[in-house]
Amino acid sequence: MNKRGFGKLYQKNFDEKISVNEAIKEIECFLETISEAVIRDNKVKFMNRGTFEILDKKPRRIADPVTKEPKIIYPRKDVRFKLSENAKKSLWETR
Repeated sequence: MNKRGFGKLYQKNFDEKISVNEAIKEIECFLETISEAVIRDNKVKFMNRGTFEILDKKPRRIADPVTKEPKIIYPRKDVRFKLSENAKKSLWETR
């Protein structure tokens, strides 16, 4: 699903009438807030929904697919969202 499709879904589930562009702005604001919170605290937890957290990836060796020479991928940070057990159960019940 792209941003516009997500905005339409948000608009459909919203109580008041808002435009798709307003829905997209609210989604962007929410995602920016999540980003700032994760950067500040390394973890944002939503009860019964899931957790956003920063993972530290270790450096690793790979072989370049073209030249086959070994290279090192440097350490980096990734953001992961882990779905809670309650959310997983409710997801499987709806299917």
